[in-house]
Amino acid sequence: MKIISLAIELKKGGFMDLFYTAEWMARQDQEQNLPLLKRLKLQPVQDDRSVYVLFDDDTEKARIDLNDRNPGEVFKARIRENGNTFTIKDDSADSSRIQLRANGTLLEAECRGWLGHCICLKHEGTEYQLQRNPLTRSFTLFEENGRELGSIQAESFFSDNYLIQLPKEFPFSLMLFFSVLALCDSERPMMPVYNSYWYYG
Repeated sequence: MKIISLAIELKKGGFMDLFYTAEWMARQDQEQNLPLLKRLKLQPVQDDRSVYVLFDDDTEKARIDLNDRNPGEVFKARIRENGNTFTIKDDSADSSRIQLRANGTLLEAECRGWLGHCICLKHEGTEYQLQRNPLTRSFTLFEENGRELGSIQAESFFSDNYLIQLPKEFPFSLMLFFSVLALCDSERPMMPVYNSYWYYG
């Protein structure tokens, strides 16, 4: 009788309606907890994708130059922002550490995990994790408690542009650092065997 009763309920859609209602409520609750996001865009100046401009709407916020990288050098860039010049490069004493420098080190991140797929950064007592999604030019930003905060990803499979969505509460220097880290990791220097499109799609 219990089996028959269960079958009748499923046929009526009672249990399934309850399941989907609970799932919808959980999704709504998650969306309400998401921070307000700032939308930025990275766009190459030329077809070779060696210089990118970071835009806020139609306003240029920074220019990222990847020209100085040699094959195998991933996290290395020169950034010009509002008359200031920054550099991103590996720590000479520890290649897993990446530093944003101007007059001294401003921010520091560390590559962790399998093939360095997770970039961790601690800022004002909170640890953030920028995780590369396998075989894509897509990254998701998480807080240390696992809460999703934003994303950086190519606009489409064939696009050279990147859409950046990060919390509005972040200082611009932090947004810039995350954006350039994702760009450097995604747009890797040409190698004899593969390039960034072969490796990431």
